[in-house]
Amino acid sequence: MIETKYKWLPHLEDAVPKAGQGKRISTYTVALEGWRRGIRLRFFSMFDEENKLKVRYSLKYKDREHHFALSKGDKVTDEAFDICDDKDLTKKYLSKAGVPTPEGAKFSEDATDEEVLAYANSLGYPLVLKPVSANGGKGVFANVQNEEVLKDAIPYVRKELEYPEVIIETHVPGEKEFRVIVLDDKVLGAMHRIPANVVGNGQQTIRQLISSKNAFRKQNPHLTSRMIKIDKEVIYMIQQAGYELDSVLEKDKRIFLRVQSNLSNGGDSVDVTNELSPELEKIAIDATKAIPGLAQSGVDIIVDEENNTGVVIEVNSRPGLGGHLFPMEGTPRDFAKEFIDFYFPETANQVRSNLYFDFNSIIEPIKTRSAAMVELPLPPQGELYGKRYNVKGQVQNVGYRKWIKREALKRDLHGLAKNEADGSVSVVIASPDKKAVNKFKKVCMEGPETAEVTEILEQEWTKPIRLGFRMMSAPKKLKQGDYTRLSKNDYKVIARKYHQMTNSTTWKMTAPVRIALDLIKKVLRKR
Repeated sequence: MIETKYKWLPHLEDAVPKAGQGKRISTYTVALEGWRRGIRLRFFSMFDEENKLKVRYSLKYKDREHHFALSKGDKVTDEAFDICDDKDLTKKYLSKAGVPTPEGAKFSEDATDEEVLAYANSLGYPLVLKPVSANGGKGVFANVQNEEVLKDAIPYVRKELEYPEVIIETHVPGEKEFRVIVLDDKVLGAMHRIPANVVGNGQQTIRQLISSKNAFRKQNPHLTSRMIKIDKEVIYMIQQAGYELDSVLEKDKRIFLRVQSNLSNGGDSVDVTNELSPELEKIAIDATKAIPGLAQSGVDIIVDEENNTGVVIEVNSRPGLGGHLFPMEGTPRDFAKEFIDFYFPETANQVRSNLYFDFNSIIEPIKTRSAAMVELPLPPQGELYGKRYNVKGQVQNVGYRKWIKREALKRDLHGLAKNEADGSVSVVIASPDKKAVNKFKKVCMEGPETAEVTEILEQEWTKPIRLGFRMMSAPKKLKQGDYTRLSKNDYKVIARKYHQMTNSTTWKMTAPVRIALDLIKKVLRKR
């Protein structure tokens, strides 16, 4: 994969706070879409059977309210959720409806490991072993080639991972696995999930390539917590390909690091909506219809491109939208909009505000259990108009940003004031009131008594703006060798880059030159 700059949907660019990234991205983006349309938004707490806290939300427009869990709305029935949560039960419904699925059987916790193994041997290899109820590819062993591997995998899944109920089924060969999103009997789009992999450049080791790939993934709001972790499976896959972790991978050579394609385990997300054939669309729609009460789904299909068909391996009642909104490759798809259109069709043509909210502070009272419910104020209605004023002069360390914040809040304006490295202050202001935004330039020119403004440069601002007004600082310049003010993440970035540099071929080749220079410096110091 060629690493390039990501291309986001404009209304989501830099609009997903940390708390809304990773596993909560479906929750945040669907909630944000509804809230931006003027639909009342509430977040509340729920507790599962193990008393673990779950953040849920509701959206209410006029007299109608819908409740959501991640991407799943309440038009999905409890029966449909329970069927999808049980992979064996899902297969029974699919088979009954004539939807192609792999051959296999379920084994309860009462079945012995020997019984599972005996059935597997009768079915023939390659096989797939997976828990009856698990998410994110946990405990799934795909393409098991022989009895020896399966004999170790069965007790690992059932005892160590504590998934006593498992399924054994035939491994369906196919180069591609598609996740197809279906909503109200309509296919919205598809994503090709590729197992974790790296592509060589002829210079970096596989370890360094993994590090670089992870750095690229961290820029993606959906993948910030979904890194490629170097574990036994990764090392095994590297060795099977004929390499070691510190081998330099040839230019353009790709090796796979996992069998499963789950994004949570380091897989790549590639939009393939335009490649989806009518035949595959029908399989996805039929699979969704096969399960009563399933208004929306994410259907996983192993694709047989040669015969233009596929086999359904899983149906999800609350499909993750992050891989479609923020793909690693291809066109991002605005499925959050589609979901809100489905639940609140009367708002489909509403003007969408360009504001976003600080999810971190909103859910903090819920996470700390100091509040059971938090309701957000509605955003100002109408198209947001924004300006960026770059204020020059004596404007830092004189209380300028505090003064600007106070003046902005007085006028119900949203935005930020940021100290820049060149000594200026950038003021971003946004509101549906265009006159108020333009008039604020005079306010910026005035400033507090302690400031002296000499010049203001202005430009249009079209990016999303956080609700309210905040003050930001310019990055502090560090003295050479001073790492005391670095954050933990910054320190890790520097350490990683240092590791990559000192392990590079160039660094090793220039070692004699550096040694000679060090000797010359020592001689010069003594003189």
